[in-house]
Amino acid sequence: MTYPLLNDWSAYVPPVHFGAGRSAETAELLKAKGLQSLLVVTDPGVRSQPFFDSFIASLDQQKVKLSLFSDIRSNPTSDSVTACVEAYRANGCDGIVAIGGGSAIDVAKAVSLTANNGISLWEFCQLENPDLLPKVEGENFFVPLMIIPTTAGTGSELSGSFCVITDTATHRKRVAFHTEHFPFAIIDDPQLLTGLPANLTAWTGMDALTHALEAYAAPSYNPLCDGIALEAIRLCEQWLEPSFKDGHNAEARAHMMSASSIAAVAFSSKGLGAVHSMAHAVGALFDTHHGLANAVLLPYVLEHNKGAIEEKLTNVARLLDLEERSADGVIAWLLQLRKSLSIPHTLAELGIERSALAEIAQASFQDAEHQTNPVAMTEADFMAIAERAFDGYVC
Repeated sequence: MTYPLLNDWSAYVPPVHFGAGRSAETAELLKAKGLQSLLVVTDPGVRSQPFFDSFIASLDQQKVKLSLFSDIRSNPTSDSVTACVEAYRANGCDGIVAIGGGSAIDVAKAVSLTANNGISLWEFCQLENPDLLPKVEGENFFVPLMIIPTTAGTGSELSGSFCVITDTATHRKRVAFHTEHFPFAIIDDPQLLTGLPANLTAWTGMDALTHALEAYAAPSYNPLCDGIALEAIRLCEQWLEPSFKDGHNAEARAHMMSASSIAAVAFSSKGLGAVHSMAHAVGALFDTHHGLANAVLLPYVLEHNKGAIEEKLTNVARLLDLEERSADGVIAWLLQLRKSLSIPHTLAELGIERSALAEIAQASFQDAEHQTNPVAMTEADFMAIAERAFDGYVC
């Protein structure tokens, strides 16, 4: 196996506070940062959870001025970002706390990138040309951001400032980020996962597994990220099904939160691949949950990439002690795992019509995530994968 840029690799992990009950430390961390007026960004589902009222009450006791924004959908849009920026400014906020799943966190990141400097979010969409990112000027260029995830899958808390937002004008998902912006604190509290429904547990868990597999398969040389990607895969193999079957299994929840977080560190440095390009397209066009789209598409893309990553997938098979230690063995394991998690097998089962496949292929090719796919992709390649995913054909 050979790698380009053999000596060129890096990784960065912001401060993480991991452990059951550690969301109680939120007020202390905010006080240390000197923030006085906060916008709490969440989603309707989290806002309805019993722990959310307790969380808000704990901040109220510290005399912190709070404003709330929760008008966020599963696949967040630029309209939501605009409304959230307006709420941040109208309430005179000086910081943001994101508490929720990937959608709420992505909106909070987008606001954190833009609310203080007034630059269009799309100016931060430079995945292929990071040298064109806006120049940071002054200490308050970005809004201070704390992140508290309530799912184990997106890893958004540990993916730097990367956020995926659907452009309402074009119905395309775009990735915004800045290399000099990170949350000042992250709290990973597995207790917050207890009320997560089984279907969301499965979908977000498969999202974490997809992150780990795509990061490991990405062609760049990064031994640190390859190592933690493999550990994330191992954790998912061992703990995703138990957390799906018993949402109150605290040990399983904690391990899945760990898997989600470290997989995000891996893909933030190495990149993702064609699975995510296709999931972005499906999510933007049909409002399909991102983790569910990844789960459906993953085996078909691995089949397409198989020739380029046979050795890596064999390593995965060996790590998981699969009976068939090969790329085909990993794909067979994934198909069985999806079945045990009640994941649909085809795009057709998601309600997508065959007539939409060409648009999915076009949008997938326009998405930047496949730039780090182990096989160079064409629009025709995406069309072929979409057709197999529609028909349910895996070699």
